[in-house]
Amino acid sequence: MPQQANTVPNKIPEVAWFDQELMAWRPPEDLTIAEWTEKKRVLSDQSEEKGPLRLIRTPYLVPIMNAAQDDFIEQIVVCKSAQIAGTEGGLSIIGYYSDQEPCPIMFVLADEDTATYMSRERLKKMYTKSPHLSYLAENTHFNKSEITLPNGTYIAMGWASSVAKLASRPIRVLVLDEIDKPGYYVTSKEAGPISLAEERTETFFRRKIFKLSTPTIETGNIIKELDSCDVVYDWHVPCSHCGVKQPLRWSRKYAWPFEDGKYRDENGVTRDLGQVQWEGGRNATDEEIEQAGYVCGSCGELWTTAEKNNAVEKGVMVTRGNIGKKKIRKVGFHINRIYSLLGNSGNIPKMVRDYIDCLSDPKKLQGFVNSTLAEPWKMVVTKSSEEAILKARVDLEPQMVPGDAIALTCGIDPQKVGFWFTVRAWARNFNSWLIHYGFLSSWDDVDNLLFNTMYPQVGSDKKFRIWRAAIDTGGTKFNERDPSMTEEAYLFVRINGVGRGCQVWATKGSARPLAGKMHKGKLLDQTPSGASLEGGVQLMLIDTDQMKDTVYYRLGNAITGDQVAAYLHKGVREDYAKQILAEEKQLNEKGQQVWIKVGHDNHYLDCEVLAHAVADWEWIGGGVNILSAALDIERKKREAIVATKKNRDVRRIKQSYSRPDWLDR
Repeated sequence: MPQQANTVPNKIPEVAWFDQELMAWRPPEDLTIAEWTEKKRVLSDQSEEKGPLRLIRTPYLVPIMNAAQDDFIEQIVVCKSAQIAGTEGGLSIIGYYSDQEPCPIMFVLADEDTATYMSRERLKKMYTKSPHLSYLAENTHFNKSEITLPNGTYIAMGWASSVAKLASRPIRVLVLDEIDKPGYYVTSKEAGPISLAEERTETFFRRKIFKLSTPTIETGNIIKELDSCDVVYDWHVPCSHCGVKQPLRWSRKYAWPFEDGKYRDENGVTRDLGQVQWEGGRNATDEEIEQAGYVCGSCGELWTTAEKNNAVEKGVMVTRGNIGKKKIRKVGFHINRIYSLLGNSGNIPKMVRDYIDCLSDPKKLQGFVNSTLAEPWKMVVTKSSEEAILKARVDLEPQMVPGDAIALTCGIDPQKVGFWFTVRAWARNFNSWLIHYGFLSSWDDVDNLLFNTMYPQVGSDKKFRIWRAAIDTGGTKFNERDPSMTEEAYLFVRINGVGRGCQVWATKGSARPLAGKMHKGKLLDQTPSGASLEGGVQLMLIDTDQMKDTVYYRLGNAITGDQVAAYLHKGVREDYAKQILAEEKQLNEKGQQVWIKVGHDNHYLDCEVLAHAVADWEWIGGGVNILSAALDIERKKREAIVATKKNRDVRRIKQSYSRPDWLDR
């Protein structure tokens, strides 16, 4: 029988897999994004708290980041204050997906410089500083354009003003940082930057879009995005005294969006909001500020910063309304700095001191409201009716000086046919009252108003002249055939500016923003026609945008009854209100907040800008503003009273003290 040949099966050749291929096929670990963050992220040496990232310092980020992992949620919107680790949350989302689920990612910043910094500093260090992620940084070039990681993840760096960067390849994970910055308001023939970036994600069923920003005004991008969410969450923290969970808000005035001072808890029960509280108001002493705390809205107990921080660690996310059966695709979160446990940023006395320091300056106050409270700035007066403006009237007769006033200022707006003017009385705390306004026919009438008119004070025999006056010199253009009011204004100020009891300044609106509200401009030695101004005229430049903010802010305070208010006398009529409302603050095409003229005449508004500017200015021959100096005196008096009371209490305690028996045992 013939021997059968041995049949050897074909040997399957071994396949050598590249490391990159093995990484790309590796299944994701069973981790939430928050768990991944604590396991794999390490903060660089430049961070305040170096080493492994621990979310106990930012507990509110846990549900925010994990929402980016939910299969049903497509968009996450975070309206936040500055410096509460919001961007770190965005970086963790990028890091998780680049490590666990390699895919195309886009990171969009407001401008090119920020994109470069985030790529080379923040993103690069997120990978290189972590032992678990450093493999992704091997042979990887981190630049402002494109980053390709070894496992196949592609990260496109973009900036809002570069439309081309936002319209290239498909993207699964999109992170849009600081969407209220000006760059995001640049539009093209196609659409805005946010819409263009979102279009890159349309081909992915499980896309993730993460939008975050500090807010600016009510019509800004982040507020619009938050309003369009299916549901919005707030971080509710438990009171250590009564146990009731509540969102943290600064005050009844700054409690957005709970303007009525009420909120719904996790069980749907309507409750009162708490607020930050301290003694002394805007004149508080250092000791009173250091005693500031947070008052529970339910039991009224005062929390220290330490108690507030402990409560924040135990917080939970609670919706603002019932979710119902609606499909949740877009979720929003709101976090302010009161929740912060990072460094000293959430220290209540520090925030109180910051708040007091900016009360008299609406530009600084807007920064506090936006960056600290994460609330949109509301210029109440800009959306008011004439009737609302007239709510700023008080029971004060025209041309009478209130008892609290210490000085009068005047703003004059020359026109070809005459002069519009307003006169304001000022108190030490920058409260003011419009006591006189109207129209003058000639320079002789202006002269009489500034140097001869006496205003009696309520309840006193004292009479006031105008202390300071500002005349707008930026009127109609001058030519030889038509001498302008500018020419005449220079001559009037040169002859009458000093030495007659009222200091009169020639002013002009600045073509660019100023560091302060009013600066010295050129020293003019001749008029536009070439006539000599012997001795010169000092031209003062006014940042009109800042000063309009100030005027509207103070009028709004008069309407709402807050401090640093600009009141009106009882005889003010609709003609004044109509001119005050002749301008509104709006966003231009670059996302900048600018004043736009929406009415015909705005002369009284211009006059109010001048009257406020000369009261606010902190340069008087190298000195300081008389009102500011007076306010400092009042604060020092209060501190002396508190110190005296404290010493008296200490003496009383010592006198009543007896030595306990147990000390002698």
